[in-house]
Amino acid sequence: MAKIPLSFPFKRRSKRKGRTRSQKISSLFLWITLLGATSVVVLLGWQFISRMWVKPPISSTRERSDMLVRAGEHIQLTVMNGSGVPNTARTFTDFLRARQFDVVEMTNYKEKNVEHTFIIDKVSDTIAAQKVAYALGISNSLIMHEPDSNAFVDAAVVIGKDYLHTSPMK
Repeated sequence: MAKIPLSFPFKRRSKRKGRTRSQKISSLFLWITLLGATSVVVLLGWQFISRMWVKPPISSTRERSDMLVRAGEHIQLTVMNGSGVPNTARTFTDFLRARQFDVVEMTNYKEKNVEHTFIIDKVSDTIAAQKVAYALGISNSLIMHEPDSNAFVDAAVVIGKDYLHTSPMK
């Protein structure tokens, strides 16, 4: 009787010379960590570029100096609510004070149906009024010049019904 060799149809694999499972997991963890670190660096870089050149922070200090004021003093404001919505002036006041503007007074405007938020320049300091407009995110075309020799503030902010589209509400 002839012997029939018993063999498996598949060759037996020798030990793999490739990566082990723990090496693959380690490599994957390294790539995920590298991707996360790269994302953080890109995000922080964009924030830096945005803060420095796209929308730089505004200074709340005066730039001009004359007999009455010194350069470097904070811009003084009155915030008036003309929107008819309660507590809007408080929100604007808190927003401006957080940016180092000196909000001296918070009152209601004579009208309660003002359409657009605007700024009244009281001392002919257009740069100060433009700084306030920039901080609030409104156009410089919404600055009205009404010099008042008895005014104790640099400008007045009148809040209109469009207050939801300004910086304090975003």
